[in-house]
Amino acid sequence: MRILIKTTNFGRSPAVEALIEEKLVRPVTKLLKRLDEKADIQFDIELARTTRHHRKGKIWRAEAQLSLPYQKKMLRAEALTESLRASVDEVKYELLGEIKKYKERHSR
Repeated sequence: MRILIKTTNFGRSPAVEALIEEKLVRPVTKLLKRLDEKADIQFDIELARTTRHHRKGKIWRAEAQLSLPYQKKMLRAEALTESLRASVDEVKYELLGEIKKYKERHSR
């Protein structure tokens, strides 16, 4: 699995890397373990602060895209919340649901 991480309007720190690894990369890798051996999977993650001057409100955005074999469209999840951790959590739950649907369709 190829993983591409992009941050926009804020610095990429070891804490952010650990958050991404714990909340997104490990669960997705675990679900796609068998599939990853057979095919080339690309996992794109983007974390962004939507504005530089606002301090409150929904200013953190997280987006994840996953390209899987036998799938014309990419699996995609996006969240906009008040904290980076909450955005990553929402994306995680949405993306894991999409992966489970994909596996059910293609396991038959």
